[in-house]
Amino acid sequence: MAISRIVVNWQVVWSNKLTHKVAKNMFPQWRKPEIIFMIWSILALALLLPVTVLLRGSFPVLTVLWIIVPLVVVIKTKDAGRVGFRALSWRECARVTAINLAGLLVVMLIFEPWSHTYQKLLEAVLSNQTPDTTFAWLVRFQRIPALAAMFFYSGLITLFGEELFFRGWLLQLFRRRWGTSRAIVIQAVLFVIPNLLAALFLPVLQGFLYALIYTWLAIGMIGGWAASRTSSIWPSLISATVCNFVLVALLV
Repeated sequence: MAISRIVVNWQVVWSNKLTHKVAKNMFPQWRKPEIIFMIWSILALALLLPVTVLLRGSFPVLTVLWIIVPLVVVIKTKDAGRVGFRALSWRECARVTAINLAGLLVVMLIFEPWSHTYQKLLEAVLSNQTPDTTFAWLVRFQRIPALAAMFFYSGLITLFGEELFFRGWLLQLFRRRWGTSRAIVIQAVLFVIPNLLAALFLPVLQGFLYALIYTWLAIGMIGGWAASRTSSIWPSLISATVCNFVLVALLV
């Protein structure tokens, strides 16, 4: 009788341990970065349609793609670090962001004063009856609230989506397969492709500069370096958001 009870108890303990192990493997605990990422991404997607209606702009279809793909990756892997959503120390973030932002501003200072590439891009976007929602704030609201809304909307949703997809998910994916240098170059080249649509609406010289210098070099390569240096999208996202804000504030 005692032996039978021992056997039964051992089977129960073993079964409980096995069940716990299987459950742990199948449904690992969500950590804080993954929870924040999920909430951020879902809210960003949920806001796209109402903001588009509010601004009477064009719905950002590509932004949906930029956010959904990394979101699916994180749901499958339970690892936000795979898409560059990784916490940094304040010192590291500030140092790399300062270098990234300085690089962007230097490029703009070299090319924008004589080419007026970004200015012509803004003119083309703002003259559209249904402007891109990143910039539509400038048409629908007065200057100060429009700039503030554009800054937060782009940083939290549209530019966030771009950085998440290219400097986050793609860069980390290519880095594991082909190494850092190739990953930076390839994701920067791929980043140019969706931006070619905007380049086609510009004069030939400005379209060429926008694709090669503004998109591939400034955002793609310099931002890619910052993201690879930290394995995080924060320096490139902050830099792109601030640089875009500065250019718009000066040119519009």
